[in-house]
Amino acid sequence: MMLLINAILILWISTVGGQGPFHCDFPKINHGIIYGREDSEAFSPVPVGTIFYYSCEYNFASPSRSFWTRIICTEEGWSPTPKCLRLCFFPSVENGYSASSGQTHLEGDIVQIVCDVGYSLPYNDDTITCLENGWSSPPKCNSTNVECLLPVLEANVGVYPRRVRYKTGEVLEFSCEQGLTGVGPASVQCYYFGWSPSFPTCKGQVQSCGPPPELLNGKIKEARKEEYRHREMVEYDCDPYFLMTGPKTIQCMDGQWTDLPTCTGQVKTCDYIPHLENGYAQFSIPPFRHGVSMKLNCKKTYTMIGNNVITCIDGMWTELPKCVATDKLKSCRRPVFSAGILMYPHRNKFNHSTGVIFRCLRNPGYKQAVCINGQWHPKLHCKRDMEQLCPPPPQIPNAQNMLTTVNYQDKEKVAILCKENYLLHGPRDMVCKNGQWQSLPRCIESTQYCGPPPPVSNGDITSFPLSVYPPGSRVQYRCQSFYELRGSTDIICINGQWSEPPKCIDACVIYEGNMNKNNIQLRGKNIRNLYVKTGDFVEFDCKQPYKAKTSMQSFRALCQEGKIEYPMCG
Repeated sequence: MMLLINAILILWISTVGGQGPFHCDFPKINHGIIYGREDSEAFSPVPVGTIFYYSCEYNFASPSRSFWTRIICTEEGWSPTPKCLRLCFFPSVENGYSASSGQTHLEGDIVQIVCDVGYSLPYNDDTITCLENGWSSPPKCNSTNVECLLPVLEANVGVYPRRVRYKTGEVLEFSCEQGLTGVGPASVQCYYFGWSPSFPTCKGQVQSCGPPPELLNGKIKEARKEEYRHREMVEYDCDPYFLMTGPKTIQCMDGQWTDLPTCTGQVKTCDYIPHLENGYAQFSIPPFRHGVSMKLNCKKTYTMIGNNVITCIDGMWTELPKCVATDKLKSCRRPVFSAGILMYPHRNKFNHSTGVIFRCLRNPGYKQAVCINGQWHPKLHCKRDMEQLCPPPPQIPNAQNMLTTVNYQDKEKVAILCKENYLLHGPRDMVCKNGQWQSLPRCIESTQYCGPPPPVSNGDITSFPLSVYPPGSRVQYRCQSFYELRGSTDIICINGQWSEPPKCIDACVIYEGNMNKNNIQLRGKNIRNLYVKTGDFVEFDCKQPYKAKTSMQSFRALCQEGKIEYPMCG
């Protein structure tokens, strides 16, 4: 206990000259503690040059997030201003999406949330703020009632389900009278801006299409033909280092091809490979280019659940797998089926990775499913295939035209590109989820936003720089090797201005020559040079047979913005 008290007391090493008529009031920090000061001294003036260290209570942190933070009394006051800010943990969003999921934010940070179709935040906001008491509102999207009316259709077009009003997110399916062919999408979805895509028609005769158009910076995946039947599809790929926006597949629709996707070259790199609990990846140095894949492995006695390869897609890694203790893997139970399913083999319990075959009595053919840690993949059901598909993706207001009639599988994504003078607000990709398009982005006018983020000496932003950023945009910084980031890693565009950027502080380098000059060595470390971050301590010993010439406290030296005072032995 005495050692702990001594360690705390030496943290506020005091007045470094500069005695004069100037002084600072004793700092009062809400949710913070000044080390080594008694309450009776709380009203005493503090001379210029005095150094204090302070720490914050649980769930609060200094702007630098250091365990202890150094402040110095200057003629302008305390520098930096001592304060303890609330830490707000941001979980995953219920009924929505945010790039901040799983991160911890400081008081004042603003987090953008994109709600799923049919859901919204209170007061129709799209951001919440970390305040002293916690989040300004819970990170939860609540159900709304933005309704669509039954569309006016031709007499030969049938709809299902048929109602007068539909809730946001609901899907309408279409059918044609016998002998007629549908031209347009087979289903549409209700959004906050109405039905999308446009409704189909039914025709007696339809035309075929010629060869599909060429795609700039891309190509079709299969061999090109001279003629394509009505509703026949062609899929495109972008060239390396180009990113696709819009639907990857076009379709022949009564003699006309639906809209081409776009291949753009503004792709972001990925930062460090995310940590896989109880697993590891081959060591590699970032940044990682778009399209690069990394293989992951689990430790011994652990089994991987999910894809063992993650890929960098426009600055984001695809979903991490999980490493589950092999002896903790869950088995699957035989589901309670309705009378419509036959399943083989006949068991009540199935171990992890066991496969089964099942058949829906009303549908021809068999399907397969595998038990993965207590869950069947895919889920065992006998629903119509259409109910598992999403309608063609919507035409987002103020986005570039995206006419498509193709249905999408669960978890498939489509990226959008905003029109000129409009900026993307929210995630770039729409996601097909449970038969509905979720995480819809928006294209908003660029007349209000921020310019490029401010430069930081010895630091860089982690994303591809843009010329203009929309309100609420967030940019993250990282420091170059051996520099310590001081301040918040992220800055936010608010009312056309960026919040204060961080600083990259020099590390201290402990050189062998300096130690030899003072007849000292590192305590317990047999290395010649050592890099130490600002705020960290380094411990020294005298070399034999030398004795200490400076105080014992000096042998535990503190790194301060690239500078450190060496003890001396003689």
